[in-house]
Amino acid sequence: MLRLPRFALCAAVFVTGADPLAAMQAPRIQLTLIDTAVLAAPRLDESSGVAPSKRRGVYWTHNDSGDGPYIYATDTAGRDLGAIRVAGARNVDWEDMARAPCPAAPGVCLFMGDIGDNHSRRPFIQVYVVPEPDPPLAAADTMRSVTPVDSIRLRYPDHPHNAESLVITHGGRLLIITKDLFEPARVFSAPLTGHGAEPVTLTPLCTLNIKISAPRGRIVTGATLSPDGRWLVARTYISLHVFALDAACTPLLPERGVPIPVVEAQGEGIAFEDGHRLVLTSERGENGHHAILSRLRIDGLPDR
Repeated sequence: MLRLPRFALCAAVFVTGADPLAAMQAPRIQLTLIDTAVLAAPRLDESSGVAPSKRRGVYWTHNDSGDGPYIYATDTAGRDLGAIRVAGARNVDWEDMARAPCPAAPGVCLFMGDIGDNHSRRPFIQVYVVPEPDPPLAAADTMRSVTPVDSIRLRYPDHPHNAESLVITHGGRLLIITKDLFEPARVFSAPLTGHGAEPVTLTPLCTLNIKISAPRGRIVTGATLSPDGRWLVARTYISLHVFALDAACTPLLPERGVPIPVVEAQGEGIAFEDGHRLVLTSERGENGHHAILSRLRIDGLPDR
């Protein structure tokens, strides 16, 4: 995680384009704030990824670097529901997580992305694959652990990149989106199975049509996939961007995206809760700004 200035946003918003021509061509994507809650867990101060759990209204999240290999449970009220340790794992720089079918066994897994690299010098990054446990129930429920069923080591085909976004496609591919401050956001892909002890080399897929601006906070800090598997939604500190999950990552919106209608100190986590609701999480900011969980309604995604 690389700290940038705090950004303030407000109100529900919609966009049809940055100019009249774009407005005629773009779909009408609308974001409406449903609610927000302060994340109460005292150890949860750098929430970088989020995923809905098997229990409705309960979410998994995790800290950025500086914490152990823990996943935390919270709910729509931000309550501290406890934590579970990922046995044998290390948190070098966990930046995102996803929930999807396990790649080599029945059931649902959590994919923990140890993919951050602020200095762009890691020889490989790592994704831990963990069978989804039953969520803990209370703040004191912290003694359980879960063992990964796989640990996928990855390397880039060119040079190390910083990244904070991980997505698992319905076709069984793992996607990583880069967060280089002065370069476009690039999507890399790798299979979930068929790898050995050596790192898997990621394959370039596409470049996202996002107007990257580090001073404004428009750099990709998280991503998620719509429940039908068709739409890739990437977030920055200030905006949301929607792309078709095709070989070109065709954008549905102008390169500035849609402003996020909630105030966040340092927003990074994002996941679909269902076809029309997103859950976002942020880190704890300076000057007493709390880490928060927010839910948004998203309307206007094409249904075919």
